[in-house]
Formats: sequence, structure tokens, C-alpha cells
Amino acid sequence: MLNTLETKQLKPELSSPLNNLVLLICLLVVAYFGYEKYAFNQAEQVEAEVLILSPKVNDIYFFDMRLLSDKLQSRHEYRLAKVVSVTDDNLAIVYGTVFYQWQYAVVNSIKYDDVNNHDYFKLIPDYISFIKIKEMRNNGTIYLVKRPIRNKLYGKFVN
Repeated sequence: MLNTLETKQLKPELSSPLNNLVLLICLLVVAYFGYEKYAFNQAEQVEAEVLILSPKVNDIYFFDMRLLSDKLQSRHEYRLAKVVSVTDDNLAIVYGTVFYQWQYAVVNSIKYDDVNNHDYFKLIPDYISFIKIKEMRNNGTIYLVKRPIRNKLYGKFVN
């Protein structure tokens, strides 16, 4: 009877080499997804460079407004713009009426279909020369350019 009261339960433990293998696999998975994110970002930037050189109507420009004006409120940092006309030497763009505090919020506004509202973009266009657009892209004011495919961007319609 004493023997049954004094039994110890053994804790199953992984061996040290198996722990190292699991840790290595986790690190490789994290590195893989990090590289995928980096490669996707690089591909977006290359696409933006191509789209800046050949603008078309309905292209969407992502602006970092902090680089355009020093007199912004703290939450008015990012904004969308849409190309409404392309001529020989300039673009006519209309800005979105909403400012965003973070870059991911701009993308989320498209994903959540906020841009599809008929009054999202202002009615009065701003005419900017191609040289100025390229300069704005080079200094980071325009940090991303997207071209809707069949009027869809991030799976949602863009008017």
C-alpha cells in the first residue's frame, strides 16, 4: 500500500535537440513570411514607378501630406487622389475628402468601400505637371500608385 501512495508522475519533456529543431523551424517560417512581405512591397514600388511614367485616368495616388505642407493637423497625414484627366504635359487629379493618420488606414478605407461614395473625391481638379508628379514620387510625397483593374482595387469598386 505504501508503494501506491508514493508514486511520482513523470513529466514528458522534449529533448534538447528536438527543442532546437522546433525553434529552427519557427525561425524559418518567420523569415519566409518576412521575405514574402518584403518582396511584395518591392514589387508594389516597381509597379508604382511604371504607373507614374504612364498615367491613365482612374489611377489612384497615395499621398504623404506631411511632405507637402508643414501646417497639418496631427491626424491629417495621408490622403488619396485620383487622376481624372491626362493631357500632354499635366495631370488633373482630385483629392479625397478624408485624411488618414496611418498608411494602412488608407488601404483599409478602400477595402471597406469608403472610396466608392460618390462624394468621396472633390469635384474641383488640381492640375499638376508630369515633372512635378515625378518629383513628388522621387521625394516620397507620392508613396504608392495603384491602377484599378475593371474599376476594382483591393477587391472593391473605386468610382
